[in-house]
Amino acid sequence: MMQRFSNTWSLMKSSFAVLQAEKKLLIFPVISSLVTLFILASFIFPILVLDKGWIEDGIISESTQWYHYLQLFGIYYICYFIMLFFNSATVASAIYVMRGGKPTIGGAVNVVFSRIGALATWALIAASIGLILNIIENQSDKIGKIIAGLLGMSWTLVSFMVLPILIIENKGPVESLKASISMLRSTWGEQVLGHFSFGLIYFIMILPMFVVFLLLMNMGETAIMFAIVFAVIYTLAAAAVQWVLQSIYMGTLYMYARDHEIPAGFSVSQINEAM
Repeated sequence: MMQRFSNTWSLMKSSFAVLQAEKKLLIFPVISSLVTLFILASFIFPILVLDKGWIEDGIISESTQWYHYLQLFGIYYICYFIMLFFNSATVASAIYVMRGGKPTIGGAVNVVFSRIGALATWALIAASIGLILNIIENQSDKIGKIIAGLLGMSWTLVSFMVLPILIIENKGPVESLKASISMLRSTWGEQVLGHFSFGLIYFIMILPMFVVFLLLMNMGETAIMFAIVFAVIYTLAAAAVQWVLQSIYMGTLYMYARDHEIPAGFSVSQINEAM
């Protein structure tokens, strides 16, 4: 646990230095969130208002038809695709920054848009696998949940470099997945384990928010309202920073595995100890 914390802290500092050099990277998760909220409002609200029969007491009714589930998956897929689209733009921009370039928002979006067909296919594959693993985990006993969790971690690891390969090398989704697995094996061997956690980074970032929130909650009604607004804004801001830091590290891992290229601020030992 301490080794994971040490590796995570080291990676966070190096990734944060890249973010400080190019703060506009934070625009991508903000746009992604706004577009996702718009999509959800556009699709979910009409379904709930115009087609009430398949929701009873806040849960899906037994009379729900197959096309209702198809509607839900369609919304899920669109939101997933939006997230991957702007995640890809963040990764591509981060790699460009670490190679000494000065990216633009429009330039990054255009690069990803040129690969929209391959990205849409990969989003369908990844969203479907994620949904299947989630269903297995929710419908299984303790052993099944453990197996589903292990499969989920394995999938996350082998697909970690798919986005930069798909966007930068112009490969298809299946070819990109094979390349990601091959690069992991050739760089770190057959048995690979991630010794870092960006979830831990997020937890570290929101700790101050909890302290301030608890203090404000004991200072009257006005302070409570302020505490709630502060908590929401702080949590969203921390999520945006975590998104960018993870994208920067994804780009770093890709650069090292592809060409043994070490971006400024990172070291070989950092990367090898993290994987």
